[in-house]
Amino acid sequence: MLAIPSLRRLIYSSRAIGRDPRADKHDILAESRRNNGMDGISGILWSDGDRYLQVLEGPSNSIDDAFDRIRRDARHTDVRILEDRGTTDRQFGDWAMAGMPGDHPEDAKERLRLLLRDVDAEVARFFAG
Repeated sequence: MLAIPSLRRLIYSSRAIGRDPRADKHDILAESRRNNGMDGISGILWSDGDRYLQVLEGPSNSIDDAFDRIRRDARHTDVRILEDRGTTDRQFGDWAMAGMPGDHPEDAKERLRLLLRDVDAEVARFFAG
């Protein structure tokens, strides 16, 4: 029997333009965790200070609403969808929104490696480099 996608995965990147990247990331994560928990969305947000890379996964209508909020957010620009497709499983099901790199950017590569250790290669490839 063919599995019918019941979830949607959207991956996008954008360029950070806020005045304080660390404070912006902290605020974005807090807002995401609050909203995503209520909307059934899981995912991860990566920021190197200059850009964001985010994976959103959940019900299609919830992804639409979240991505509408994201596109209107003045803390970033040049929002580009890298992937948008149906899926039958979550890669980040345990997190309303995992965040990186945190308060210790020197540990970012190791923390990201640990967060991605059980993620399918097709999703992890967006975080390579």
